[in-house]
Amino acid sequence: MRRITLTFRLSGHDVLRDLIHEFTLHQRVIASAVDDGSPTIAVETSDAPAALWDVRATVGMFDDHAKEVDRQ
Repeated sequence: MRRITLTFRLSGHDVLRDLIHEFTLHQRVIASAVDDGSPTIAVETSDAPAALWDVRATVGMFDDHAKEVDRQ
C-alpha cells in the first residue's frame, strides 16, 4: 500500500509534543516534528481514505487551530 505524508502547522509546542506522543500509539503511523520556525508536525501514513481521516481527526482533537500544509 502506498504511503503519504500530511503536514500540519500547530498552535503551540505543547500540542506538537502531545501529538507526537499520541501518534506513537498508532500502528503504521510515523510522526515527526518539522523544523520550520513554527510548531509543525509531519505524519506519514497509508494513503487509504480511512487512514487519512484518522490522522486529520486526531490532529483536530488536539488542536482546533491546526492548519494542514500542502493539503493532498
